[in-house]
Amino acid sequence: MSTVLEDKEAYVTKSAEGVLALTEAGRDAIEPWVTDLDSNVFAFTPESDSLAVAAGMARLSRNGNQLLTILADEFIGMGSKDSDLLHRVVTEFGDDSVMQLYPMQMVFEGISNIATKEVEWGRLAAYLEQSTRYLRFDTKDAEDHYAYYTPKEFDPKTFAEYETSMNEIFDIYSDLYQKIYAYFVSISKEPEEARTARWRQAVHAQACDSIRSILPASTRATVGVVGSAQAFHNMIMNMEAHPLPEMNELGRKALEAARGVAPVFFERTDNPERGGLISAQKVTSRVESRALANELMPDVEVDPRTGPYAEIVSVNGTEDDLVAKILVDSSDKSYKFVLEVVAHLTDEEKQKVIETYVGERFNRRVKAGRAFELVDYVFEGQIDYGGWRDVQRGRMVDGLKWQDLRNELGHVRPEVIDKAGLADQYEEAFKISAKLHDTLIDRGYVDQAQYATLFGHIMRFSMKSNARSLMHTIELRTTPQGHPAYRKFFQDLYDQIAEIHPNIARAMKFVSKDEDLELARLGAERAMEAKELAAAEKLAAEK
Repeated sequence: MSTVLEDKEAYVTKSAEGVLALTEAGRDAIEPWVTDLDSNVFAFTPESDSLAVAAGMARLSRNGNQLLTILADEFIGMGSKDSDLLHRVVTEFGDDSVMQLYPMQMVFEGISNIATKEVEWGRLAAYLEQSTRYLRFDTKDAEDHYAYYTPKEFDPKTFAEYETSMNEIFDIYSDLYQKIYAYFVSISKEPEEARTARWRQAVHAQACDSIRSILPASTRATVGVVGSAQAFHNMIMNMEAHPLPEMNELGRKALEAARGVAPVFFERTDNPERGGLISAQKVTSRVESRALANELMPDVEVDPRTGPYAEIVSVNGTEDDLVAKILVDSSDKSYKFVLEVVAHLTDEEKQKVIETYVGERFNRRVKAGRAFELVDYVFEGQIDYGGWRDVQRGRMVDGLKWQDLRNELGHVRPEVIDKAGLADQYEEAFKISAKLHDTLIDRGYVDQAQYATLFGHIMRFSMKSNARSLMHTIELRTTPQGHPAYRKFFQDLYDQIAEIHPNIARAMKFVSKDEDLELARLGAERAMEAKELAAAEKLAAEK
């Protein structure tokens, strides 16, 4: 953190017109903060004060001087302790806009998987989470406790029964891992001499994939979050309004942590007339909407749809809209005029417009242009909770929401479990889960019953996504090394898009339907091994 300096006037000179210029002393003071003092494009280094930079950027909207002169004039040397100046900037320029300019990093360690989804609900942040596809979760901690979350609000009897059931499920998970790993080793076609560490890692990933369905939703994981102060502000208010006490506690802890870094941005987060008002509104809206849904749709008819599926329920936009947008952006004609032209184009001409716009895509990372964002798909899905965790990571969507976890929609059992002769033991985990789930509901812990569901239980969700975003997500989530559950979901979604908009589907040229999981896993591991070898060789050559 910068030290407070006495003679800050020596950093800048001011002309009669009020234009600031850096002095030599100012250049020396600001130079450690930036990558290139004399370029019109520069980045701020770790030596800079992020809070001061955010405040300085806010000044730009009403100050014609260059940013570095503003920083030198007002913020260099203030550190993060000059609350009066920061309060003045936040008040003058609006706390929301300034919050967007301040980046933060935060970690949520050892939280339930239900909580990880709530932490990751926001669109405008980046998240990294421990993967149940590559890590085993049967290691006990110093207190001889498996990695699961127990709600603190349980009464003593329920607490004991809950932990007994969880321990039984994790015991099954641990035993199944050993058995399914041995099974994959026994059926592998890889020669003994080729069974390297990468091969063992691929087998380990297959084993984790195959049994993660019996992990409970209470399974603990750690999530890292990077985003603006505003993203954290919104996340905290959302968690404060959640019906589960775990989320409320995490929201309070996140607020305390955020205030330890940038208190000026989080003064109003729990203020009853600001953030508190928003959180309260969320609670009221949720409770009253649920009551109205029960009133309008009483449980006289049970929804018969069980098991996994993907279904597009509505579409907003046509391929003609896409063609028109492409031609508007590529010409000097008005939108209305172009729409009339497109109405008279042949199918072949429209196809050519889209193909030309998409261009040559050499790999799935080459994306189509933003005209594809004009076509939206609203879709509903039922998928096992483990698969949903990966579906949910396609965050640039609208209306993302999911129904509470429950066991009424059935559960999945990977085919390999039957082939390995482990079906009875696998199903025993679901019997234990079902009994615990029903017990919690009977005792009034309706929301907490979600912790008792397993990753293999089917859950229901809906969202809206545009064609450009779906192109990225479908191609990513159908790669051969992906989990079979979400691969099937996105393959089915792609087939439906192809029926509705064949030219849009044609642009999604990297949708994969290859099914050899062993080769896919091993290929991914060997690709990583090749990258590491190439990097090591390059480093050796440079030396």
